[in-house]
Amino acid sequence: MAFQVKDVYAGSSVLLTGGTGFLGKVIVEKLLWTIDEIENIYLMIRTRKGKNPNERLAGLLHDPLFNRIRQIKPDAFNKLVAVGGDMMVENLGMDPEDMKLIRDNVNVVIHSAATVKFDEHLRAAVTMNVIGTKRIIDLCHQIKDLKVLVHVSTAYANCDRFETVERIYKSPIPPQKLVDAISWMDDETLTKITPKILGLRPNTYTLTKALAESTIESEAKDIPVIIIRPSIVGAMWQGPLPGWTDNINGPTGIFTAVGRGVLTNMCGSSESKADIIPVDVVANMIIAAASHRVSINPTEIPVIHCSSGEINPLYWGYIVVFLEQFYKKVYPMEQCFSVPSTYFHKSRTLFLLSYYIKHHIPAAISDISARFVGKRKNNVKLYGKVWKMIETLHFFTTRGWSFNANGMPALYERMTPEDQKEYNFDVRQVDWDSYLFDYVMGIKKYLLKENLENLERSRAHLCRLRLKRQIIAALVYAGAISTFGRKWKKATQYMTWIGAMLATYTYTEVSFRRRIPLKSLKDYAQTADYSRYLHRN
Repeated sequence: MAFQVKDVYAGSSVLLTGGTGFLGKVIVEKLLWTIDEIENIYLMIRTRKGKNPNERLAGLLHDPLFNRIRQIKPDAFNKLVAVGGDMMVENLGMDPEDMKLIRDNVNVVIHSAATVKFDEHLRAAVTMNVIGTKRIIDLCHQIKDLKVLVHVSTAYANCDRFETVERIYKSPIPPQKLVDAISWMDDETLTKITPKILGLRPNTYTLTKALAESTIESEAKDIPVIIIRPSIVGAMWQGPLPGWTDNINGPTGIFTAVGRGVLTNMCGSSESKADIIPVDVVANMIIAAASHRVSINPTEIPVIHCSSGEINPLYWGYIVVFLEQFYKKVYPMEQCFSVPSTYFHKSRTLFLLSYYIKHHIPAAISDISARFVGKRKNNVKLYGKVWKMIETLHFFTTRGWSFNANGMPALYERMTPEDQKEYNFDVRQVDWDSYLFDYVMGIKKYLLKENLENLERSRAHLCRLRLKRQIIAALVYAGAISTFGRKWKKATQYMTWIGAMLATYTYTEVSFRRRIPLKSLKDYAQTADYSRYLHRN
């Protein structure tokens, strides 16, 4: 039986945690734009960097994401109410007046706040993702007319399993035991035992998100709750700003580093699914899931994966080919440090060899040379950040998962045709060529603030980088001949051996790439609406 998304929101008020984050902003914008009958949206915002919740909310609304509301429905912003709160503090750090406001007026709670840092210390991750979730549940128990709680988890909460179905798994450790442990253990002790606690999981983020689900299962039995598990959240797919993003986390960081030529190699598998899911797909599904949950009476807590891998798979090898064509042949970035190229190495040895030869050693030489002439460069420091990103994502680029996604299309089919259009989260409709084009253009426009009318200047800069690379290669070759002299024959044997290794890898890569049905990016670019990026606010 179909349900209408607006039914649960009309005349109701929403409490949203994580409203200042990437996903939270999109949820706020969508609710304001599509549901005029909504009463208020309470955003739990903590004081940060000397700015109180109201100041942070005012700054949030300057994002270009809210342009259409600012131009057409400016009064809708009056429905946003900043509530001082902090997930890391007892009672959420709310004062009694705000707590009463929430208890008396809120009907829908969307809990999307979390620390998403992969290298977060165990204490901070548990406090935010586990204890914070428990505090939200406690608050929900106090709300007088709660219709639904939507908890935003992650598809990688159970990444110790290569196949995950849509249910809550037994946690590797009872959440309360870990909470009790961090209350008396010092940071040094926690750091030492963290690898043992993580087990097969790569970081504290995935562990604590799994523990948060277990907390919901045990503490929210009498609350109408639903869990949504997004995979890797990427840039916007459709409206209002295709390609919009506001951070360099995850794939956005990779795309940016590749475009600037500071990342040419990663350890990973081209055959693995990237499982990127557009942020508006996730937001639309979360909004629809609240109404869906109110319309059913399940015996267990519903869990729905919001992922693309099983429905419309996108492979890392496909992305690698796309990025190389995009940056080298069509739309280079304004600030390139070297000629962009992309390779995924299955062999960590080959990856390390390539990384140090192409990046780390040249960066060190450049820094040393700069000091001799009185200049200061931080190329090694820059590559330190790149290395940290590579190592952080290593676990996810070298493996593949199967996230059962029966719930996603089933939920979509329950919606009315009008809601399917307004809150479209049917990832089967995503054309990855078009999406990746928008994604990378969005990085250039919204993150790097590039002037997209300077395309010819960017292409000229890329040509100079190519020429510079060829000159350096020629000089190295000439220097090698001059240096080795008669020993050149022996030296070439070593070079031939290294070349054979690289050729073997390249053959494997090319063989895979030939199996990818990627259309010519130049042909696509001729039909893509590139002009819409030029004068967009």
